[in-house]
This record gives sequence, structure tokens and C-alpha cells, in this order.
Amino acid sequence: MSTATTVVTSTRFEQGLSWADFLASAKVNRDKFEKNYENPVLTEEDRIFFRRLSELPNGPRKLLAIAEAWCGDVYRELPTAVHIAELAGIQLRIFLRDENPDIMDEFLSNNGKSRAIPVFVFYTTATKYIAHFTERSASAHAGLALAMEQARTKLKLPSSASLGNISDAEQRQAFLQEVISRIEPHADQWRRDAASVSSGSHLTN
Repeated sequence: MSTATTVVTSTRFEQGLSWADFLASAKVNRDKFEKNYENPVLTEEDRIFFRRLSELPNGPRKLLAIAEAWCGDVYRELPTAVHIAELAGIQLRIFLRDENPDIMDEFLSNNGKSRAIPVFVFYTTATKYIAHFTERSASAHAGLALAMEQARTKLKLPSSASLGNISDAEQRQAFLQEVISRIEPHADQWRRDAASVSSGSHLTN
């Protein structure tokens, strides 16, 4: 991304929500956020990595998250980001995607077509961009695609069916429940995979 035109200044960063404020404002899924926070997946190697990285002269000292409480990827991944921030002494601020489109549009995925969340952006003390990570791990992408395919087959839906284009409310809810039942057993592994991606080479290049 280009940092020359970023809207994320030090002042703007401070305007984000703390983890406590985000939880307090969440109208849905607060129980899922709390459950995942209370069951961390970071290994000791992850913890050592992030602590050492944050001590570097230009290492990450700020972490910006773009999120919405209704998103399954967010309630799965955000609690891990909170643990990373807490253990490494990194300042975390959370921005709601739909209230901050200018920030979101700096981190679009799918060749600039998707406002996928969560997004996690690491900055230096001076709010200089270091790296960012979007949405979910490769294993979660593959697992979700498989779960959706299996749900379509069971419900006899066309291959193009998705939550965004199923017009019948009852059918859409049935599809959602089928997908959720298939991905829940893999959630903790996907959380571990996402942590491994975050502690990879992107932050040390």
C-alpha cells in the first residue's frame, strides 16, 4: 500500500476503540469474543517472537484492527490480536469498518474489490506503516469454501449460491447454519494458523 496518502495519522489512530470499548459496544457475538479471548492459541514461540519484535527500534508499537462484531472471521481472529498487543506492549485500536470507509479503503482485498475484515495493521511508534494482514489464513479460506460447497450440496442449492444472493430468508438461514456447523470444529486450528502467518516474514522484512 502507499503510505504517502494514508489517513491513519497518530491523531486518527488514537480515536479508535479499545478492546474493552469494542466489547461494550458489540450488539452481537460478545460471548464468542469472550470465549476466544479466554482460550488463547498463541504458542510460546509466538509470544517470544512478538515481544522481541516490538523491542526493535522500528518494530511494531501500534496495531490497528478493522472489525465489525457480526463477522465470524472477526470474532475468531480479533481476540488473538488482542493477546498479541497485550503480551508485547503494543497499543491496540479498533475501528468499525462501516464507520471508517476511508481507512478500510486503504486495505481492500481481492484486487481492490472487497472490504474484507478483519484487517490488522502494524505501525511504528510514529505511526509508520510496517505490514498488514487481511481476513483469514489460507487454511480457513480453503475450509470455508469446502463447507459452503457441502452446504449447497446438502440443501440442493446451485453452485453459485451464497449468503449474499439467497433471497429466501428461511433458506438463507438454513444455509448459514449448515456452514457454521461445518467450520466450528476447525476454528481453533484456523486461529493458530492465523497467528503463525502474523509471526512470519512479513513483519521482519
